[in-house]
Amino acid sequence: MKRIQIAAAGAILIGLMAGCDGVGYDGRDGLDGRDGRDGRDGIVNVFSVNFVFSLQDAIINDNVASAQFSVPDLTASVVDDGAVLLFFREQGTWTAMPFTYGIESADINAVDYTVALNFGYEVGFIEPFYEASINLDQIPDDVVPDREMKAVIIDGFLAGKKGVDFSDYEAVKAAFGLQD
Repeated sequence: MKRIQIAAAGAILIGLMAGCDGVGYDGRDGLDGRDGRDGRDGIVNVFSVNFVFSLQDAIINDNVASAQFSVPDLTASVVDDGAVLLFFREQGTWTAMPFTYGIESADINAVDYTVALNFGYEVGFIEPFYEASINLDQIPDDVVPDREMKAVIIDGFLAGKKGVDFSDYEAVKAAFGLQD
């Protein structure tokens, strides 16, 4: 009697499994959903500004040297919803900021101190700065040289959806059609 019950249960189980082979009726398609709202078209405004950051023009405060540059088109819209990229020219190429480099000790094979090149911005201006791990008056002038800089200002940041490598000036230039 137990064998018949086991055989019957096995047959039912096999029947259920066969019914679950994915060939069953899957229902009718529902109605299409509503279309989404239209997005904003393109980038509102992208431009670049060139300038030279020089220690001669900078305000020096212990280990930081900074200078403000007027950029009237750096608006609240850029600050709130856009982006500002800053590059400096080094050996013929544009290098993205922030950028940090180490200065090796003359006595031992080790980094003696570091210098960072960074920036901040607000409505109407951009402010690049050097920041060293030691007081700037202890650093030779050639370690913190004058720098040719290029700011790329993006008003409205739909650019984030373009897949642009924002650390590469040539990629940014190509993506937004910037002129040197």
